[in-house]
Amino acid sequence: MRLRRIMEHMKTQNWFAVVLDFVIVVIGVGVAMYGQQWLSDRQQRADLAKAEIAIQEDLVTNYANAKERLALVDCRAESYKSVAAKLLEPGENWTGIARLENKDYRTVLPVVFRSPGRTWGSRIWQAEVARGTFNQMSDERRAALGGILSGDGLQLLQTDIHTLQSRLNILAVNTSISRSDRLHYYELLTELDVKSGTLELISEGHIQSIEEIGIQIPAKYRQGISEYVSSLYTQQKDIYGECVKEQKFPALEAYIKQAKTP
Repeated sequence: MRLRRIMEHMKTQNWFAVVLDFVIVVIGVGVAMYGQQWLSDRQQRADLAKAEIAIQEDLVTNYANAKERLALVDCRAESYKSVAAKLLEPGENWTGIARLENKDYRTVLPVVFRSPGRTWGSRIWQAEVARGTFNQMSDERRAALGGILSGDGLQLLQTDIHTLQSRLNILAVNTSISRSDRLHYYELLTELDVKSGTLELISEGHIQSIEEIGIQIPAKYRQGISEYVSSLYTQQKDIYGECVKEQKFPALEAYIKQAKTP
Protein backbone atom coordinates (compact mmCIF):
# COMPACT_ATOMS: atom_id res chain seq x y z
CA MET A 1 0.00 0.00 0.00
CA ARG A 2 2.69 2.49 0.94
CA LEU A 3 4.78 1.52 -2.11
CA ARG A 4 1.78 2.13 -4.39
CA ARG A 5 1.33 5.60 -2.94
CA ILE A 6 5.01 6.39 -3.52
CA MET A 7 4.65 5.35 -7.17
CA GLU A 8 1.56 7.52 -7.59
CA HIS A 9 3.29 10.55 -6.09
CA MET A 10 6.29 10.00 -8.34
CA LYS A 11 4.02 10.00 -11.40
CA THR A 12 2.57 13.33 -10.31
CA GLN A 13 6.05 14.57 -9.35
CA ASN A 14 4.86 15.31 -5.83
CA TRP A 15 8.37 14.97 -4.45
CA PHE A 16 7.52 16.15 -0.97
CA ALA A 17 4.95 13.40 -0.64
CA VAL A 18 7.43 10.88 -2.07
CA VAL A 19 10.05 11.83 0.53
CA LEU A 20 7.46 11.80 3.32
CA ASP A 21 6.19 8.33 2.32
CA PHE A 22 9.75 7.06 2.06
CA VAL A 23 10.58 8.37 5.53
CA ILE A 24 7.45 6.73 6.92
CA VAL A 25 8.46 3.40 5.34
CA VAL A 26 11.99 3.61 6.77
CA ILE A 27 10.69 4.49 10.22
CA GLY A 28 8.15 1.67 10.06
CA VAL A 29 10.78 -0.88 9.10
CA GLY A 30 13.11 0.42 11.81
CA VAL A 31 10.40 0.22 14.49
CA ALA A 32 9.50 -3.32 13.41
CA MET A 33 13.12 -4.43 13.52
CA TYR A 34 13.63 -2.78 16.91
CA GLY A 35 10.50 -4.48 18.21
CA GLN A 36 11.68 -7.87 16.99
CA GLN A 37 15.10 -7.31 18.55
CA TRP A 38 13.50 -6.25 21.83
CA LEU A 39 11.35 -9.37 21.90
CA SER A 40 14.36 -11.52 21.03
CA ASP A 41 16.45 -9.94 23.79
CA ARG A 42 13.61 -10.38 26.25
CA GLN A 43 13.33 -14.08 25.37
CA GLN A 44 17.10 -14.51 25.66
CA ARG A 45 17.06 -12.89 29.09
CA ALA A 46 14.26 -15.22 30.16
CA ASP A 47 16.14 -18.26 28.81
CA LEU A 48 19.30 -17.10 30.58
CA ALA A 49 17.45 -16.71 33.89
CA LYS A 50 16.06 -20.26 33.61
CA ALA A 51 19.44 -21.69 32.65
CA GLU A 52 21.14 -19.87 35.55
CA ILE A 53 18.73 -21.55 37.98
CA ALA A 54 19.30 -24.94 36.39
CA ILE A 55 23.11 -24.80 36.50
CA GLN A 56 23.17 -23.92 40.20
CA GLU A 57 22.42 -27.55 41.05
CA ASP A 58 25.23 -28.64 38.73
CA LEU A 59 27.57 -26.25 40.52
CA VAL A 60 26.63 -27.89 43.82
CA THR A 61 27.29 -31.34 42.34
CA ASN A 62 30.70 -30.38 40.95
CA TYR A 63 31.55 -28.64 44.22
CA ALA A 64 30.69 -31.76 46.21
CA ASN A 65 32.59 -34.01 43.78
CA ALA A 66 35.71 -31.88 44.02
CA LYS A 67 35.49 -31.78 47.81
CA GLU A 68 35.15 -35.56 47.92
CA ARG A 69 38.31 -35.96 45.84
CA LEU A 70 40.27 -33.75 48.23
CA ALA A 71 38.84 -35.58 51.25
CA LEU A 72 40.70 -38.71 50.10
CA VAL A 73 44.05 -37.18 49.09
CA ASP A 74 46.05 -38.17 52.19
CA CYS A 75 44.73 -41.70 52.20
CA ARG A 76 45.41 -42.10 48.47
CA ALA A 77 48.98 -40.84 48.81
CA GLU A 78 49.73 -43.20 51.70
CA SER A 79 48.28 -46.15 49.82
CA TYR A 80 50.24 -45.43 46.61
CA LYS A 81 53.53 -45.03 48.51
CA SER A 82 53.00 -48.31 50.34
CA VAL A 83 52.26 -50.29 47.19
CA ALA A 84 55.14 -48.62 45.29
CA ALA A 85 57.62 -49.62 48.00
CA LYS A 86 56.34 -53.19 47.98
CA LEU A 87 56.65 -53.43 44.18
CA LEU A 88 60.33 -52.48 44.40
CA GLU A 89 61.13 -55.23 46.90
CA PRO A 90 63.26 -58.17 45.61
CA GLY A 91 61.84 -61.63 44.92
CA GLU A 92 58.87 -62.92 42.97
CA ASN A 93 56.47 -63.98 45.71
CA TRP A 94 53.67 -61.52 46.16
CA THR A 95 51.43 -61.39 49.20
CA GLY A 96 48.13 -59.84 48.20
CA ILE A 97 47.40 -56.38 49.56
CA ALA A 98 44.56 -56.14 52.04
CA ARG A 99 41.36 -56.04 50.09
CA LEU A 100 39.10 -53.03 50.20
CA GLU A 101 35.40 -53.44 50.73
CA ASN A 102 34.01 -51.87 47.58
CA LYS A 103 30.66 -50.53 48.74
CA ASP A 104 30.16 -47.97 45.99
CA TYR A 105 30.48 -50.34 43.00
CA ARG A 106 28.80 -53.61 42.14
CA THR A 107 31.98 -55.61 41.66
CA VAL A 108 32.84 -58.98 43.14
CA LEU A 109 36.61 -59.26 42.56
CA PRO A 110 39.11 -57.85 45.07
CA VAL A 111 40.03 -54.18 44.74
CA VAL A 112 43.38 -52.60 45.58
CA PHE A 113 42.72 -48.94 44.75
CA ARG A 114 39.38 -47.20 44.85
CA SER A 115 38.28 -43.68 44.00
CA PRO A 116 34.93 -41.96 43.46
CA GLY A 117 33.14 -42.28 40.16
CA ARG A 118 31.12 -39.10 39.77
CA THR A 119 29.49 -37.11 36.99
CA TRP A 120 31.45 -33.95 36.18
CA GLY A 121 30.39 -30.91 34.21
CA SER A 122 26.84 -30.07 33.17
CA ARG A 123 24.74 -31.28 30.27
CA ILE A 124 22.53 -28.24 30.70
CA TRP A 125 25.53 -25.95 30.31
CA GLN A 126 26.73 -27.68 27.16
CA ALA A 127 23.26 -27.68 25.60
CA GLU A 128 22.56 -24.03 26.39
CA VAL A 129 25.99 -22.92 25.18
CA ALA A 130 25.21 -24.53 21.83
CA ARG A 131 21.90 -22.61 21.74
CA GLY A 132 23.61 -19.31 22.53
CA THR A 133 21.68 -18.87 25.79
CA PHE A 134 24.72 -17.55 27.62
CA ASN A 135 25.65 -14.95 25.02
CA GLN A 136 24.20 -12.20 27.22
CA MET A 137 26.25 -13.34 30.21
CA SER A 138 29.41 -11.38 30.95
CA ASP A 139 32.54 -12.78 29.33
CA GLU A 140 34.22 -13.19 32.71
CA ARG A 141 31.37 -15.19 34.25
CA ARG A 142 30.86 -17.28 31.12
CA ALA A 143 34.55 -18.19 31.05
CA ALA A 144 34.58 -19.07 34.76
CA LEU A 145 31.46 -21.24 34.53
CA GLY A 146 32.69 -22.85 31.32
CA GLY A 147 35.89 -23.89 33.04
CA ILE A 148 33.86 -25.66 35.72
CA LEU A 149 30.88 -27.04 33.84
CA SER A 150 32.53 -28.22 30.61
CA GLY A 151 33.48 -31.50 32.23
CA ASP A 152 34.39 -33.78 29.31
CA GLY A 153 38.08 -33.65 30.13
CA LEU A 154 37.46 -34.60 33.76
CA GLN A 155 35.20 -37.47 32.75
CA LEU A 156 37.92 -38.87 30.48
CA LEU A 157 40.55 -38.43 33.18
CA GLN A 158 38.34 -40.19 35.72
CA THR A 159 37.73 -43.05 33.26
CA ASP A 160 41.49 -43.44 32.75
CA ILE A 161 41.99 -43.57 36.51
CA HIS A 162 39.41 -46.31 36.95
CA THR A 163 40.92 -48.29 34.08
CA LEU A 164 44.36 -48.16 35.67
CA GLN A 165 42.94 -49.15 39.05
CA SER A 166 41.33 -52.20 37.46
CA ARG A 167 44.61 -53.22 35.81
CA LEU A 168 46.28 -53.20 39.22
CA ASN A 169 43.71 -55.40 40.95
CA ILE A 170 46.00 -58.40 40.45
CA LEU A 171 47.99 -56.99 43.36
CA ALA A 172 45.14 -57.90 45.71
CA VAL A 173 45.76 -61.66 45.46
CA ASN A 174 48.58 -63.98 46.51
CA THR A 175 50.62 -64.79 43.42
CA SER A 176 54.12 -64.63 41.99
CA ILE A 177 55.27 -61.54 40.09
CA SER A 178 58.48 -61.40 38.09
CA ARG A 179 60.86 -58.48 38.35
CA SER A 180 59.83 -57.17 34.93
CA ASP A 181 56.14 -57.38 35.85
CA ARG A 182 56.80 -55.59 39.11
CA LEU A 183 58.38 -52.74 37.16
CA HIS A 184 55.44 -52.78 34.74
CA TYR A 185 52.97 -52.46 37.62
CA TYR A 186 55.13 -49.71 39.09
CA GLU A 187 54.82 -47.81 35.80
CA LEU A 188 51.04 -48.27 35.88
CA LEU A 189 50.97 -47.03 39.45
CA THR A 190 53.06 -44.01 38.47
CA GLU A 191 50.61 -43.17 35.67
CA LEU A 192 47.72 -43.63 38.09
CA ASP A 193 49.43 -41.33 40.57
CA VAL A 194 49.97 -38.60 37.95
CA LYS A 195 46.37 -38.72 36.72
CA SER A 196 44.93 -38.87 40.22
CA GLY A 197 47.07 -35.91 41.25
CA THR A 198 45.98 -33.99 38.15
CA LEU A 199 42.32 -34.58 38.95
CA GLU A 200 42.91 -33.42 42.52
CA LEU A 201 44.64 -30.24 41.31
CA ILE A 202 41.75 -29.51 38.94
CA SER A 203 39.35 -30.17 41.81
CA GLU A 204 41.16 -27.57 43.90
CA GLY A 205 40.82 -25.07 41.05
CA HIS A 206 37.12 -25.83 40.68
CA ILE A 207 36.54 -25.35 44.38
CA GLN A 208 38.29 -21.98 44.34
CA SER A 209 36.36 -20.86 41.26
CA ILE A 210 33.00 -21.96 42.67
CA GLU A 211 33.65 -20.22 45.97
CA GLU A 212 34.61 -17.04 44.11
CA ILE A 213 31.56 -17.19 41.83
CA GLY A 214 29.19 -18.20 44.60
CA ILE A 215 26.19 -20.49 44.45
CA GLN A 216 22.66 -19.08 44.52
CA ILE A 217 20.11 -21.79 45.28
CA PRO A 218 16.44 -20.93 44.63
CA ALA A 219 14.44 -20.88 47.86
CA LYS A 220 12.39 -23.99 47.07
CA TYR A 221 15.54 -26.10 46.65
CA ARG A 222 17.54 -24.80 49.59
CA GLN A 223 16.37 -27.25 52.23
CA GLY A 224 17.04 -30.26 50.00
CA ILE A 225 20.48 -29.01 48.99
CA SER A 226 21.33 -28.27 52.62
CA GLU A 227 20.36 -31.75 53.76
CA TYR A 228 22.28 -33.30 50.86
CA VAL A 229 25.51 -31.47 51.69
CA SER A 230 25.13 -32.09 55.42
CA SER A 231 24.85 -35.84 54.82
CA LEU A 232 27.86 -36.12 52.49
CA TYR A 233 30.45 -36.86 55.17
CA THR A 234 28.32 -39.61 56.70
CA GLN A 235 27.84 -41.21 53.27
CA GLN A 236 31.53 -40.95 52.41
CA LYS A 237 32.60 -42.38 55.76
CA ASP A 238 30.30 -45.34 55.19
CA ILE A 239 32.10 -45.99 51.88
CA TYR A 240 35.72 -45.12 52.72
CA GLY A 241 35.81 -45.54 56.49
CA GLU A 242 38.34 -43.53 58.47
CA CYS A 243 40.19 -42.84 55.20
CA VAL A 244 37.99 -39.86 54.39
CA LYS A 245 38.42 -36.41 55.90
CA GLU A 246 35.49 -34.12 56.60
CA GLN A 247 35.39 -31.11 54.30
CA LYS A 248 34.00 -27.61 54.75
CA PHE A 249 31.68 -26.01 52.18
CA PRO A 250 32.03 -22.22 52.44
CA ALA A 251 29.99 -21.60 49.28
CA LEU A 252 27.03 -23.40 50.88
CA GLU A 253 27.56 -22.49 54.52
CA ALA A 254 24.38 -20.41 54.75
CA TYR A 255 22.25 -23.23 53.37
CA ILE A 256 23.87 -25.81 55.68
CA LYS A 257 23.04 -23.63 58.69
CA GLN A 258 19.43 -23.45 57.53
CA ALA A 259 19.22 -27.25 57.52
CA LYS A 260 20.58 -27.42 61.09
CA THR A 261 18.21 -24.74 62.39
CA PRO A 262 15.13 -26.32 64.01
